[in-house]
Formats: sequence, C-alpha cells, structure tokens
Amino acid sequence: MKCKMCEHQKNITNDPYFIMELETGYVILGWFQRFKGYTVFNCKEHGPELHNLDHDFKIKHLEEMSIVAEAVSNVFKPDKMNYELLGNGCPHIHWHLYPRVKGDTPIVSSVYQLPNSELFDESRRPSDEVRKDYINKIKNEIERLLSLQE
Repeated sequence: MKCKMCEHQKNITNDPYFIMELETGYVILGWFQRFKGYTVFNCKEHGPELHNLDHDFKIKHLEEMSIVAEAVSNVFKPDKMNYELLGNGCPHIHWHLYPRVKGDTPIVSSVYQLPNSELFDESRRPSDEVRKDYINKIKNEIERLLSLQE
C-alpha cells in the first residue's frame, strides 16, 4: 500500500501552504488555522516511528523540528507550544506544531477535545493574504534561526 504522505511530497512545492524545505523535512502551514500559526513538519524519510530512522538523520530531524517550532513560537507568541507526533491515521513521521493560548479550548487539554467539525471547518482556512503573510513570517524566522547556527 502506498503512503499518502510520500505521494503528496512528490509535488509538495505546489501545495499553496508549503513554506520551505529543510534538510530532513518539509514545513507546511496547517490548512486550517483554528490555532493561529498551526504548522506541520513532514519528514522526508518514510517511517512510522522515529526509531525507524538512521540515527544521524533522526537527530538532525529532531533539531530541525525544534527550530520550526521555535520559529512558530517567535512569530505567534503563544503561551505554550504543543508538539505532536501521532501517525495513527497516516503512518509517516510528521509533526503537528500547535501554538496554544490560554482559553483556546473549553478546558485545558489536547486540541483533539474539539470535534473535527470545528478543527477542520472551512471557515478556519486562512484567506490568501493571511496564508501568504503567515508563510512569509514563518519562513523568514526559520531562516533567521538557521543563520544563527552558521
């Protein structure tokens, strides 16, 4: 059975939510912005678990994921960042990076306490202008953070 994520990544740069390519993965703005700044970091290598990755690649991937999360945090100034690597629905390593603010859900808990009808409501898709603005801000901040490592 083909992996949906691997297939999608063959043309990832055509996705209007694509932000940028890093050494180990692709940064994509979440299609639905119920949580302002929600971003996904897809691993370039297929594997359902981190331990399936080559050690050096895994360490680099975790470092890059952390940089993406830091960039999102710097841009959107949340109270807390949530990092999720689930893979039950799509067994390909991909991180959901949720900027969280106090009161963004009825109770302090996972974003998944909310029904899918709220998380994935079409009204939560950003306008083209907002989408481009978020993409540019996140990309610029990732590039700034990467430049500090050189």
